[in-house]
Amino acid sequence: MPSPQAELLSGILLGQNKSLPGDFKLSLRDTSTLHIVVASGQNLSMVAGFFLSLAGLIKRRQAIILSLLAVIFYTLLTGAQVPVLRAAIMFGLASLATIFGRQKEGWWLLVVAAALMLLINPEWILDLSFQLSFLATFGVVVVAPLLLKSLDKIPFLGQDLAVTLGAQVMVAPVIAAYFHQVSLVSLVTNALILWTIPFAMILGSITLVLSFIWLGLAWIFGLAASALLTYFIYIVKFFASLPFAWEYVGEQVWLVWVGYYMVVGGIMLLLKNAQAADS
Repeated sequence: MPSPQAELLSGILLGQNKSLPGDFKLSLRDTSTLHIVVASGQNLSMVAGFFLSLAGLIKRRQAIILSLLAVIFYTLLTGAQVPVLRAAIMFGLASLATIFGRQKEGWWLLVVAAALMLLINPEWILDLSFQLSFLATFGVVVVAPLLLKSLDKIPFLGQDLAVTLGAQVMVAPVIAAYFHQVSLVSLVTNALILWTIPFAMILGSITLVLSFIWLGLAWIFGLAASALLTYFIYIVKFFASLPFAWEYVGEQVWLVWVGYYMVVGGIMLLLKNAQAADS
């Protein structure tokens, strides 16, 4: 594949992003899409969330099973790296609660899984990857379903938008605290490219396997993967080039972020009560 498509696929599949061109890395950072090309829990949660968003097209249990299979596949593909493995455990437990009709208990299973991991290594609570894993998974499993009921009327983008918004809302303070910037185009950019990730992973994996068996057929699948990656690159570079793509955020006291999550919690509670009243 040409560059940076080849390096991008390596990052999506294996989290190997060191060979990405510097200017493209900056574009990923400015659009808050860098999580897609690192072996992180946030990436895993977004991929699994894509399959969860199919619940509007197929049975919810089937969508959850597909998301779990995607989690297992991605975990094995990355060599079960610690950040990915942590996120896989958290997402797996929360999803299993939903499969067995215990949706209301999914959030605390997620909390219990995180607490058990912290018992193993308390220092993980200060680890960026752990924080993103927990918050993104919470956003996908708990927040996104509430948003989906309000956004599923939007054609084409409604489901992806709910998953993206759920994860982004939860991780935004962490990203702002660590990188001192907030992307103002992250929601739109993620919604436009999120759907390509599972397909790029599947096509890329098939290409990799076929390259050892039949180069001609591998080339065809590689061409399809390259087309998706080219679209991905174009969208990221376009939004990163906008003058208002991101905004600098200075140091903030922890009470600011506590207030942020309290506001988010209040909004989620209002949505839940409104949806319960409508039903």
